Amino acid sequence: MKAAVRRFGGWAVRTAVAAGAIMFFQPPNRLTAQDSQFGIRGLGTPGKWESVRARSTGGAFAPFDPFSPLIDAPLGDIRRMSASITTGTSWRSVAVDSGNTSLRGTRFPALVLAGPATRRIVIGGGFSTYLDRTFGILTHDTIVLRGVPQPITDLLQSDGAVTDLRIAAASRVSNWLTLGAGFHLLTGSARMIATRTFTDTAYRTSTSRDEVAYSGKGGSFSALIDLSRDLRIAGWYRVDSKLRADLNGRTAAENDLPPTYGAGIQWRAGGQAIVAATASWRNWASVHATPDAHNTFNWSFGAELGSTAPLRFGVRGGQLPFAVGQTPTEVGFSGGLGRQFSGGRGRLDLGIERLQRKGAGLTERVWTLLLGLTVRP
Repeated sequence: MKAAVRRFGGWAVRTAVAAGAIMFFQPPNRLTAQDSQFGIRGLGTPGKWESVRARSTGGAFAPFDPFSPLIDAPLGDIRRMSASITTGTSWRSVAVDSGNTSLRGTRFPALVLAGPATRRIVIGGGFSTYLDRTFGILTHDTIVLRGVPQPITDLLQSDGAVTDLRIAAASRVSNWLTLGAGFHLLTGSARMIATRTFTDTAYRTSTSRDEVAYSGKGGSFSALIDLSRDLRIAGWYRVDSKLRADLNGRTAAENDLPPTYGAGIQWRAGGQAIVAATASWRNWASVHATPDAHNTFNWSFGAELGSTAPLRFGVRGGQLPFAVGQTPTEVGFSGGLGRQFSGGRGRLDLGIERLQRKGAGLTERVWTLLLGLTVRP
């Protein structure tokens, strides 16, 4: 009987891993994770394609910042070979029906490397996080073995992400117009571990390990228009192919990815102040990414005061794409400062962000400490 149970347990955890690869989950009794809980029911938690400078302004500066991988046209502002890296550590408090959980995670969400190829063309590249796929799901259930109910605990853990590798170019085609375009390669993997534990210690714990590989492609197009010396607007559009998940060399799932489009405006209010506002849309539900997907609208507003050691602050709001029932909402406040060194050849950026996310039966509060380094050799 125990041998049969071991075989049954191995089959069960392999099935759980396959279910995770397909990325559809039923509501668990209890959830634990490093990344946002609101990504578990769908493809993952969408990343923020922003540098520390942009994120400290609520994301409002991202369409105008060459070191934010949101759009490609701002690369045209780079005059010498430059590199920028973003890091972040988050402290997350999650309130669900079963209680409260505190979590912590550290990420490197963006890297940008760019420089002039000719007098008019700038080439850039790097990576950013497209979707976070790190989570853990703990469920309690009872199954019947040979007519006897047996309480069990299933733990499904995933550790990984879908990464966006980008190569892009931008050109200032006139005094008032800059155009940009980029090619995106989606790649990455998630290590998945499924464990089934029986309350009755006469039955052995069964564990299965697998790795899911992700792949996809995309293209992006953007423009910056200088209406005057102090007023600039931005617009962008991005489209991606299906996201393919391969398990053991075979395609386990293919999910549509949404088109992304948005616009922003930036105003220089004198030599010591810049303000900006941004709005963006992603059509997750329209492409049927998952059964629980929602179209999202997000906005942000922010400002930067000063030049040598600027002070930044911003606010953001909007929606998250994955949840059962009503679309989850997100509101955030952020602030930070920057400091140039080595005669302007380097810049250190610090930021702090406070997010609150709400959905059906779930509230998530996040503090994130951000650190960014930009060098222009």
